[in-house]
Amino acid sequence: MKKIYFSAMLLTLCGVQSGMAQDIYKVQQFSATDLNGDARYIGMGGAMSALGANLSAMGTNPASTGLYRRGDAAITGSLLTQSDKNGVATHLGSSATNTSLDQAGFLYSLNVDGENLKFVNLGFNYKKSRNFRNLISLKNVPLLGGVSQTWQMRELANTLSKGWLDLKVDADRALTTPLTNLGYDVFLIDPIRDASGHVTDYKHGYAEAYHYHRAQKGGVQQYDFNLAFNVSNRVYFGVNVGVYDIQSQSMLEYEEASLDEAGVPFQDAKGRRKTYLMKQIETVSGTGVDAKLGVIARPFAESPFRIGVAMTLPTFYTISSSSRLFMSSPYEHTNTKTGEHYEYTESAMESNNDYYMRSPLKFNFSLGTTIGKDVAIGAEYEIADHTTAQVRQPDSGYYDGGWSSGTKDGYMQDQINAYLRDTHTVRLGVETRIAPKFYTRVGYNFVSAPMRKEALLNLFTSSPSYRFATNTDYVNLGATNRFTCGLGYRGANFYTDIAYQYQTQKADVYPFAYNKDGAAAERNDLPAQRLNLNRHQIALTFGYRF
Repeated sequence: MKKIYFSAMLLTLCGVQSGMAQDIYKVQQFSATDLNGDARYIGMGGAMSALGANLSAMGTNPASTGLYRRGDAAITGSLLTQSDKNGVATHLGSSATNTSLDQAGFLYSLNVDGENLKFVNLGFNYKKSRNFRNLISLKNVPLLGGVSQTWQMRELANTLSKGWLDLKVDADRALTTPLTNLGYDVFLIDPIRDASGHVTDYKHGYAEAYHYHRAQKGGVQQYDFNLAFNVSNRVYFGVNVGVYDIQSQSMLEYEEASLDEAGVPFQDAKGRRKTYLMKQIETVSGTGVDAKLGVIARPFAESPFRIGVAMTLPTFYTISSSSRLFMSSPYEHTNTKTGEHYEYTESAMESNNDYYMRSPLKFNFSLGTTIGKDVAIGAEYEIADHTTAQVRQPDSGYYDGGWSSGTKDGYMQDQINAYLRDTHTVRLGVETRIAPKFYTRVGYNFVSAPMRKEALLNLFTSSPSYRFATNTDYVNLGATNRFTCGLGYRGANFYTDIAYQYQTQKADVYPFAYNKDGAAAERNDLPAQRLNLNRHQIALTFGYRF
């Protein structure tokens, strides 16, 4: 690729861009929940909503605390580990094994012993509803046909409304992504101009293989404030106000084994291989609020069998994000003022943004019963309606109704409706007393795939958010299967539980999207890399009933 060199600093901080992309993958990530809470709840696969009298269950059906007749306090910690075959944890300064405070709560039970109203219970529970700890690594993946991330950069330098952009002009730079602009700055894409100086196309680079590493940490903290009522020991009502806190940090490193136009690897003066390297550091923080309503009923007076129904209203989030993007390309650079020659060209860019998000509406249906004092059985089904999710921006130009904070991003809504799925969750659990004060538990938890298999991070829509995308990678998660077991001890007041959870999930990983028919075709011709995102968790709870 012929390069036109001009005077520039080797490392250029290109200022702060007004915004960073929010996308359908963040909507899914911030809306989903893990199987987390106290160890009894985990050991039962989360199937505690109708059985009730459990602090963590108030997060799925707030009426579950109406079954308490004593006060309760508990705290839970866990150890979480996942596989790291390619050493991404060490490479990016993360860890494959981590400890976590996953639950802490209490409940006060007031015995009013009225003619109908028997108990009024007030409770609070914290749990880590989502743990973002995750490691994804791909090494030496072939890129057939010389396909490179720079091919997507070239496509992003062409818009349907204006055609080929001139990326040395600020007004044109504002119409594409920071990643594309940075690729231009380090000569990964090179403009082709006609006799009048107008850009008619861009030359791109070539590559034969890539490495991809991403490490993430943080999570969504959930704080539930609960009020529940026991009516005639037959019907239980509950309401929650939920407060949420998002804290996420991720690190991405993508490297290509670059080739020149003749298919020859780049080398430095010492004969060492030169590559294209991209690094991204991203932080996201946010707060949210929602409400939950629930009811549990015993339809038969002489039977412990009970049915529960609950609704979780959408969580309204205010989110702030920031990222720093760094690129190093194999193209050499000479400073025309000093004459100093560099074997690599490097540049960096920062971006930040505030935006709003609404999570999906959820409905929960649960069943529970006991057999004497020796066996408890729980089962439940939950559905999250993805079409009720939404992204809003303070300055979007596409108005389409919604709540008062910001303006609905209608183009993003089209992507949500096209690629996100309704999420179906099944929870099953059995508890058996094996001795006067000791219990065993087994559970199963299933969550359907949240994304359609053909979903992609489509940076070619007219959504304003994609004007600030600093990454091109995305992961299409498959269904989640969780298998749990546990042990518990119940004394007169003190109790302790331990649970083990094995989670298995497959994922299709794409470092970028490219299709041979151009930007208008919403598909990715780059082959997916199938990974198993399996992990193990051990949780330990200490509690006291009073």
